[in-house]
Amino acid sequence: MLRFSLDQYLRDHGLTAYRLVKETEGKVARGSIFAMARGDSVKRIDLENLNHVMAALSALTGERVSPADLFTGEPDPVSLRQSAADVAYTDDEETNDVLDDHPDILERLKAHRERREQL
Repeated sequence: MLRFSLDQYLRDHGLTAYRLVKETEGKVARGSIFAMARGDSVKRIDLENLNHVMAALSALTGERVSPADLFTGEPDPVSLRQSAADVAYTDDEETNDVLDDHPDILERLKAHRERREQL
């Protein structure tokens, strides 16, 4: 799971949320900085605020800060919706309808091919 980890970045660099609030004063709301610094409560990030935070952190640390520095973990794997035939849906709605209406269609087609090959 991907996590915004400003709190960890601040700890690793000996900074506080309060110091970041002072550095971003007039650009990012105080409450937003403290919410971001809590980390686990962040569900959405405003890109403009993220840009200001990264610029402020770069100024405070003397290092270039990228978005990757402020996130930990991995995104959840992509899970494609499955049809009733237990295969991923296609881009074709008619095919999707057949897969849903006839969940055994793929096994039936396989059996049909095998019978044809035996002839």
